[in-house]
Amino acid sequence: MKEFSYKAKDKKGRSINGSIKAGNRNDALTTLKARKYTKIRAKELKPKKDPTLTAITWGPFGKIPNKDVLVFTKKLATMVRSGLTILDSLNLISSQTQNVVFRKYINEMIKDINVGMPFSEVVRKHPSCFDSIFCNMIEAGEISGKLDQFLDRIVDGQERMEKIRSGIKSALFYPVTLIVVTILIVWAMLIFVVPTFQEMYAGMGVELPAPTQMIIDASDWIMDGGNFMSLIATIVGIIFTHRMLMKHAYPYRASVHGMMLKLPLFGNIIIKSTVARLSLLMANLFAAGIGVEEILKVATNVTTNTKFIEAMERINDRVVTGSDLSDLFAEETVFPLELSQLIKVGERTGNMDEMLASIARYYQEEFEAVVSGLTTIIEPVMIVFVGGMIGVMVVALYLPIFSAGDAFA
Repeated sequence: MKEFSYKAKDKKGRSINGSIKAGNRNDALTTLKARKYTKIRAKELKPKKDPTLTAITWGPFGKIPNKDVLVFTKKLATMVRSGLTILDSLNLISSQTQNVVFRKYINEMIKDINVGMPFSEVVRKHPSCFDSIFCNMIEAGEISGKLDQFLDRIVDGQERMEKIRSGIKSALFYPVTLIVVTILIVWAMLIFVVPTFQEMYAGMGVELPAPTQMIIDASDWIMDGGNFMSLIATIVGIIFTHRMLMKHAYPYRASVHGMMLKLPLFGNIIIKSTVARLSLLMANLFAAGIGVEEILKVATNVTTNTKFIEAMERINDRVVTGSDLSDLFAEETVFPLELSQLIKVGERTGNMDEMLASIARYYQEEFEAVVSGLTTIIEPVMIVFVGGMIGVMVVALYLPIFSAGDAFA
């Protein structure tokens, strides 16, 4: 509902002005004419924006964290199941929400529902909170009259997705942390430790072995302020160029995504997590009674990997020919062959949603097993790597002393 300011003449010819709420300007004019007003001039009023909220909802700051959306959906499902209306539920959730931006969005949703807008349309107005999966499930719940059941399905799906995301983060956290720590230790040694040895060896007048000289040269290079700034500028330039190419150069992005899928262990993690999310999404949408074409369109958004997106788009283009879904998935090599075989079982039994849910559980378990195995393997490897790097530096620094000792002996 929009607000319009107006100026007009009443029945006695007196000038009047005020404001009126209506769906659009024509509706506002119709209402004012019904009041016998003449010479009407109406103009839409733009709502005043809170500058603080405008600042924090700009760009990436307007994106609501997945965990906040999960908490919101859990509360909403519980309240609707207990008999509360959507409006009452949102009012309660708004009062309990700590995230200022999310609370602002919830209050906007309350206003829209107050003027009669369906909940499925309301959530579509907030893509920074609710993705197309959420919106389609809500719409299916409204149509079927089983909104509480569909909210429970959404919660289940969100919890599984969050578990997968957490698994990926935990798999990457340890190696990334160790690499950063190693870089910092090596950097500190080159800046603080190596110069001390350099001064000592210069005073001794000994000839330095090649490994020791290489480390001293590296220390000199880093200690030179110009070289340090050049290194930082180069790293920033590489990162910036990579990000821009990933965003704007499709062939580059496709090439990087293809290489990611071929990485040992990490590629397997990407494939299994993507198939788990895809299967779970399709299971929920099939259960909601949504058509195959619409399901495939929505499913394309389940990943940002170009290779999977291309495969889903090809499947979506060919499904209109009447081909079996299992055959279309079998033609795409990016998907494991067992996925198409299990989908074929679902097609034969007529229980596609149950089969896809089973596939999602299977691949989630596989994903968790790979992550666990990766963590088990990578911990000792990274410890050996870190120890090896530091050990090589220490041995290289002491080589002249060992050589001098041998010569003295």
